[in-house]
Amino acid sequence: QFLTLSADLGAAASYKGVTPATPLGALGFDVGVELTQTQLESTAIFRQAGAGDLDSLYIPKLHITKGLPFGFDIGAFVSTVSKIDGSLIGGELRYALLDDGIATPAFAVRLSGTKLSGVSHLDLSTVALDAMLSKKLTFVTPYIGGGTVRTQSKTDVAGLREEKFNKSRVFVGVNANFMLANVAVEAEKMGDNTSLSAKVGFRF
Repeated sequence: QFLTLSADLGAAASYKGVTPATPLGALGFDVGVELTQTQLESTAIFRQAGAGDLDSLYIPKLHITKGLPFGFDIGAFVSTVSKIDGSLIGGELRYALLDDGIATPAFAVRLSGTKLSGVSHLDLSTVALDAMLSKKLTFVTPYIGGGTVRTQSKTDVAGLREEKFNKSRVFVGVNANFMLANVAVEAEKMGDNTSLSAKVGFRF
């Protein structure tokens, strides 16, 4: 049961960039508010743990990404997860091996990590490595990617051991820049869990 619960929380807490592979450039910023919904497979276990009837977990975030020279981007988010009385932070370092061109897509690799804290008797963190492809089409940039997420979950409840496991994931999304506002949506499948994310803000 603790493994199933950890798999749900790992899928919900893992880093979602909700951004294309295209690098921002040294002067670029991507700032927005984001909401992620993750479908849970262990509803009965959450109820047993005292979290009530949870079919999905909603995580609002304040997300910022800053462009760096030489194709690097760095990003981070902060969040409060009210349903489980926890806080979540995350960060990423992304490197574009190939930038958008007339006939070529952008290709990037991303290293990310998150930490969930404040939840009674639980400490959970994730580390992920992903690869991404995107292609800018005027003001719309679709993207796709995939990788592996490692989740580490431990509790001080007697009789429950620490869990460490890897799960593969795939995701697809689209970013639309309307000059005054930037909108991005992303769908992810990690193990048995599906996550949907949306972000609204500014990207330049």
